[in-house]
Amino acid sequence: MAGTARYSELEGSLHLLRWLAVGGQLLAVWAATAVLGLELELPALLLGICALGLANALLGLWRLRRPGTETALLLGLGVDLAALTWALYFTGGAMNPFSQLYLVPVALTAAVLPASRVIALALASAAAYVFLALEAPGLRFHHLGSAFDLHIAGMAVNFALALLLFCGFGLRLAARLRRQSQALAEARERGLRDEGLHALALQAASTAHEVNTPLATARLLLDEWRASPGSPPPADDLELMARQLDYARDAVRRLVRDSHETARPQALGEAVRDLAGRLALLRPETGLAIHLPPVLAARRVCFPPGLKAALGHLLDNAADAGRRSDKTDVELSLGDAGTALAIEIRDHGPGFVAVGSQPPPSGPPQGLGLGLQLANATLETLGGRLEHRPAEGGGLCTRVCLPWSAIVAGDPP
Repeated sequence: MAGTARYSELEGSLHLLRWLAVGGQLLAVWAATAVLGLELELPALLLGICALGLANALLGLWRLRRPGTETALLLGLGVDLAALTWALYFTGGAMNPFSQLYLVPVALTAAVLPASRVIALALASAAAYVFLALEAPGLRFHHLGSAFDLHIAGMAVNFALALLLFCGFGLRLAARLRRQSQALAEARERGLRDEGLHALALQAASTAHEVNTPLATARLLLDEWRASPGSPPPADDLELMARQLDYARDAVRRLVRDSHETARPQALGEAVRDLAGRLALLRPETGLAIHLPPVLAARRVCFPPGLKAALGHLLDNAADAGRRSDKTDVELSLGDAGTALAIEIRDHGPGFVAVGSQPPPSGPPQGLGLGLQLANATLETLGGRLEHRPAEGGGLCTRVCLPWSAIVAGDPP
């Protein structure tokens, strides 16, 4: 589309220049014959001018139907080259100072056409110039002084014409480049804004998925209390409901905070403890075994918004998978994979139904079924990778590879 716009703009400029060339040639022929008294081949020159006007009219109709095509642009340049060669052949050939106009099409198209087309146009112009130098008949003058004076005057007019053409086209090109730069800046700004909205939408969906579990637990407790209206709720159940509702409230607050603030740096071990605390709150029956080397635990990281929730969703999936097999223990292992942090989550659930199948659906029966999708989308946004494979002895091993550059605090290690 950008190339079509450039071609269309150049076609418009050349179309206008051809009409100016028609008028300019008619004026030049009249001045040469009526004022300067030169003997010119008027029929041939007028034929060339009429042919140029007719060809430009046809090119204009083509441009109205199919604007901005390279074929029409190259055909128009061929017409220009042929018309200029025809006019110069009958007006002194290479000795005519206006032979320098061969440079104009090359200069005007250098910033628009591919390099191969520009080189071909330059070679065609050079061939036409050589042809005029060898074959074109010279003009007849009464004495040498008249020829020299006319040549000097023609060079001055040619210089002024080239100056006007190059300045006009150069200013238009500069204006177009400014418009393109502005459009590019606006597109970049829209892209950043859309990226921010996408991240916020991902966080919102992740928060909704997190809030669903404590709300489901609270609903379950309420149903139990309604089934026994005569007995007061146990203190442990009240405490569990309070903790679940506090977590739901805090999840919403984190969403609002993360949309305005950047995450704080912390040790990787502290981030892992946060994940363990989250799992203990939402899945209290699940035991979590953590394997984290002390050197790695001390490394400072800055988890982007939504990353902890994504890893939490994977831990929830592992816990729910183990619960289906009455083996609720989950193993969390972290290691340094060079340029990435490698995280493995091992559960003891049913694992793959068959080789090559997808992992079991995430979440308990009352879940939203979005945990795995949200985790995968968050990791892809950060340049990470999520893989599943059967674990030895049964169960499923979920492996996360997360680039250090996406989570390190300060300079990458």
